[in-house]
Amino acid sequence: MSTTDDTDATESADLETQVLWNRLQATADEMYDAAERLAYSFSIREAADASTAVMTADGNAIGLSDQSVPVLSGALSRTTRIILEDHFPPETLEPGDTIITNDPWIGGGHLSDVVVLNPVFHDGDLVGITGSLGHTDDVGGNRGGWSTDAEQVYEEGILIPPTKLYEGGERNDAIDNIIRSNVRIPHQALGDLEALRSGNTVGEERVREIVDDRGKETFDRVAEEVIDRTERALREELADLPDGTYEDSTEFTVDEHDLTIQVAVTIDGDDLEVDFDGTSSQVDAGLNCPFGNIVTVTEYIVKCMLVPDLPNAEGFFRPIEVTAPEGSILNCDRPAATMARHLTYSHAEDALIRALGQVVPESALSEMAGIQLAPFSGADENGEEFIAVGGTAGGFPPSAHNDGIPGVYFPYNGKNTPIEMFERYSPLRWEETALVPDTEGAGEHRSGPAMRTSYHNPTDGPVYFALTSGRADRDPSGFRGGKSGKRATTGSSSDGKEVPPNGPGVLEPGETVTLVSATPGGYGDPEDRDPEAVEADVERELITEERAREVYGYEPDNS
Repeated sequence: MSTTDDTDATESADLETQVLWNRLQATADEMYDAAERLAYSFSIREAADASTAVMTADGNAIGLSDQSVPVLSGALSRTTRIILEDHFPPETLEPGDTIITNDPWIGGGHLSDVVVLNPVFHDGDLVGITGSLGHTDDVGGNRGGWSTDAEQVYEEGILIPPTKLYEGGERNDAIDNIIRSNVRIPHQALGDLEALRSGNTVGEERVREIVDDRGKETFDRVAEEVIDRTERALREELADLPDGTYEDSTEFTVDEHDLTIQVAVTIDGDDLEVDFDGTSSQVDAGLNCPFGNIVTVTEYIVKCMLVPDLPNAEGFFRPIEVTAPEGSILNCDRPAATMARHLTYSHAEDALIRALGQVVPESALSEMAGIQLAPFSGADENGEEFIAVGGTAGGFPPSAHNDGIPGVYFPYNGKNTPIEMFERYSPLRWEETALVPDTEGAGEHRSGPAMRTSYHNPTDGPVYFALTSGRADRDPSGFRGGKSGKRATTGSSSDGKEVPPNGPGVLEPGETVTLVSATPGGYGDPEDRDPEAVEADVERELITEERAREVYGYEPDNS
């Protein structure tokens, strides 16, 4: 064969790989859309708290939806491999099977995150696995899901070990009955499982179509090339960076718990080690993270900072080795409570961004603001149980090139609940969503202002809530001379009533509770900000003229 023929064959194979990779990515997105549309829980249907993936028969991700929540994105393939190795080996699977689990130490990190897996068979052979993972709002236990006050996982809801919900297409009624008997809103929890399974079924059909079109050998070759290509991309980027160890730490307080996270990032050729040695021990509160959570958020941050443009696939994870002390808040032992683990892993992400930012400062961000989650629950006028999720978002932090974006769920990739849907499915009234002037983290590039939301109880009965507020203990810090943002706050319309930023509470009849998000810190010296950008912020009423003068040195043109 001539050199020209070799080149043509290589180009043809590369084109085929790219085309099928695009189809796999589109499949994962289609799975996500199906699950989101069919889900019952606010968190999946409205807030986009879910993930979908197409995987090889041995559990390696070759298509991950870009809509996925980062902490759940890498979790699917890791969970699948654990289940295949320890619970359901490939030879025990058959067409029509559906495996579920919400074990935090296997799946998404807390009981509300339910993993649903479907094996994909073609002509009797296992060719792949489709997976969905979503946050169902009712798993029993504490009201409203997210909480900080449980001491053990047993208080947080029902734990389902890896189990076949469907076996050969037949529903497992025993599992169905166990779930019904342990949650407040059975149709919601079971409906979410069916929605996630439906997304997987869409994925099954698309994978079989690909194998029908191209053949199993081509499918396997492309899967291997996708994984190899993404691994090479990250390794090449790492190899261009200076070897060394880069460290950072952060301290934070939730309730009475004073916690520390330490991280050391070591670049050694084309390998990356991320070690959280020195991090605080686990606590008797829902703040602990199973190890899988810190692995997946680390992978997400590294990919975003070093190779942001390529689609997600398993290869990105391979050059990264993550370690955390056993029994720590980033690698907790059973039966620690984990429901509010997002309050902890977001601080780990900040520390990691600053550590890696020492070698790639152009990819770093100022300290994030986290989110406030506010699940409200109770009974409506007909005596029916409801759960409705509100909250605020601290926004996307500023960077070396751009201002921050207010009101977006960073780094969670979620969405704000539409007011119309909140009020349709709950008896509460969502009275306000607004931006709060003069709350930005000032800098050459500023963060967005805080987001404020208010919720009123017009009923004759109490409504329960369980708040988790990111960055309620201190103002998020700036980066490279940027000023601090503002911490999250909470308030009530009832005179003298305090609303703790984290933990359970009661919204009494006629009462209104107001949440104000934290804001990220600024990036760069505020005095270096473009005067035209400051003037635009004043005109848009994001900052007052007084703050513009005091913080940015703004002098209005009164001519």
